[in-house]
Amino acid sequence: MNLSIVSNVLLILVAVGVIAVRQMTWRPVLGTRDWSFPAVAAILGVALLLQSLNGRGLGVIDVVAFVVEIVIAVVVGAAMGAIAHIRRIARPDGAVPVTAGMPAKAAARAAAEFETRTSPWGLALWVVLIGVRVGLTFAFESFGSHLGISAGLILLVLAANRAARTLVLHHRVEGQHRGTAQDASARIMVS
Repeated sequence: MNLSIVSNVLLILVAVGVIAVRQMTWRPVLGTRDWSFPAVAAILGVALLLQSLNGRGLGVIDVVAFVVEIVIAVVVGAAMGAIAHIRRIARPDGAVPVTAGMPAKAAARAAAEFETRTSPWGLALWVVLIGVRVGLTFAFESFGSHLGISAGLILLVLAANRAARTLVLHHRVEGQHRGTAQDASARIMVS
């Protein structure tokens, strides 16, 4: 086992810890700000991938490693978004959050209407994704893949997973938002 694999496993364990905490706690749905982490992880992942290639060309096994891992990450991320719990943030009737003078992230949190958490099932899916990723790292190393063992691919897998989860989650939140608006208009028409 080389130092690259050990550092990749450590990176995976740190990611597991951070996202495990995020899976189990209620967090506001922040709209476009929810895309920040997947975007940053993707940019860093691409930069690290290009650096790890170090002028070498991509082999067939590298392309297979990339496609397999991204597909698995997207499927698991979509499943996480589908099983996430969503609830409206409780506020007194007619209360409007004050966001004037707040930094952008704090203002987005204060204005959020919904919050979400994935709970133990999402955490289980996350552990499965990480387990598959670790297993594939060893498999791709034995096949001689440069891309399959790079930290850049780990970050791209993480970005794809979070992006798929965010996409499905936002679609569900939008559906709840429309449902709430329709309920409100129906109450007005009945009154």
